[in-house]
Amino acid sequence: MNILVIDIGTSSMRGILFTEEGRKLSVCQVRYQPIRYADGRIEQSSCDWPLFLEQIVKAVMEEARAKGEPVEALAVTAQRSAVIPVDREGKPLMDTIMWQDRRNADICEELKPYQDLIFEKSGAGINTVFSGSRMTWILRNCPDVKKKLYKFVNIPEYVIHHMTGNYVTDTTYGSRSHLMNLRERTWDGELLRLFGIREDQLCVLQEPGSICGRITREFAHRTGIAEGTPVISAGGDQQCALIGQGVFREGDLSIVAGTGGFLAGILDQVEEELPDGLICNCSSVRGQYMLEANVLTCCSAFDWFCRNFYDWEDGVDYGRINEELRFLDGVVSSPVILPYFQGRSTPRWNSEAKAVFGELTLAAGRKELLKALLEGICLEIRNNIRLFEKYIRIEKAYISGGLTNSPVINQMQSDVYGIPLFHMEDSETTASGALMVALERLQSCSSVETAFAKIRGHEKTECYQPRNDCFLAYEEKRKRMNQLYEKIYGI
Repeated sequence: MNILVIDIGTSSMRGILFTEEGRKLSVCQVRYQPIRYADGRIEQSSCDWPLFLEQIVKAVMEEARAKGEPVEALAVTAQRSAVIPVDREGKPLMDTIMWQDRRNADICEELKPYQDLIFEKSGAGINTVFSGSRMTWILRNCPDVKKKLYKFVNIPEYVIHHMTGNYVTDTTYGSRSHLMNLRERTWDGELLRLFGIREDQLCVLQEPGSICGRITREFAHRTGIAEGTPVISAGGDQQCALIGQGVFREGDLSIVAGTGGFLAGILDQVEEELPDGLICNCSSVRGQYMLEANVLTCCSAFDWFCRNFYDWEDGVDYGRINEELRFLDGVVSSPVILPYFQGRSTPRWNSEAKAVFGELTLAAGRKELLKALLEGICLEIRNNIRLFEKYIRIEKAYISGGLTNSPVINQMQSDVYGIPLFHMEDSETTASGALMVALERLQSCSSVETAFAKIRGHEKTECYQPRNDCFLAYEEKRKRMNQLYEKIYGI
């Protein structure tokens, strides 16, 4: 059985044709960047998604036919909280408002009196990342869009509709909206009224791993994939990354250092009282939940630094980065950098927070600033790990994402976090997780654990052990960083 996984990230869309053993038969990737405005708006053309999707599926299908390989199913995993309003024909009414966009900050502030209710029902406190308040902003501020509006969709819902004609989503995305009741796994009437959204303006909720529809004749004609091929919603990108890294039990942690930093752990059931400060979402494993924390800028801050201080327009030269950072290996840099380029998420939400470069001296050069920025990102991740440790004993973590392409950075992460870190040879954790969800749904494997053992069980894994003296020094720096934040923001 061959399955085509569509993985839609913040900086690229990829199509990977896998065998059921996890071997890659074809890979096609399209890179892009959202448009970022100084006032906090972050958008991308809504026309990009079907255009790139068709381009990728067509290219993969041409290679598959040349190799004589069939495609039995297509699975989708994607970024989770962007919003696209569409009309009855499914045409977008405006550009996509991306998940990092902060134009809904005033609405989040207005909803703070209902914080306890929203947290209790949805599993997350008020924040600008979740999609519900973004929908509210559109209804209040875009009268022409409101007049023509048929549905609010996120990016995976949009591409699934483009392929199948159905408006279907799964509970992993619903749990990132503030509109779904986490325990009942349905749209919640009280939350919908609070945000001013009607249920018929949203997609139909299903469990992750469900078949959302089948490829239409029109999409098949344009791309070459067979009409009637089942399309599976494998769940959000971070949910799939958790599975792809093999995190199936409490005590293990997934850290994805991508555009943003995402920490996630398993929760077998939702307790009566939810963990304060963390986000509780539905997992891509049916009936299971995941605890999550976010750092809003991770690779995006690192990439910003490299573009401006190294003048690299075509991507990061990790060989050069490793070379420069090796000179500072085991040394805690003097500058203190608050990495809040897009505000602060967990453990203390603050959409108005900004990046701060502090405690600089004339001795600080480019290498020291680079190291200090990476330390700031990792120290904020460490703040969130401490939050997890209030509820789960963390024994180790699995790491993936752009910042794990450097062994020097990986060792620094282990030193900062104070726990062993495991990095798999293949960094395709999100796409691999989506494959595992699809294999279980199609009954090729009895469970996602079985699928993981089959696909990644024998894969080479690097282990980074923390150096205790470095960890203690970083704990002192983390205190200085938190004190600087409190002095500036008073919270």
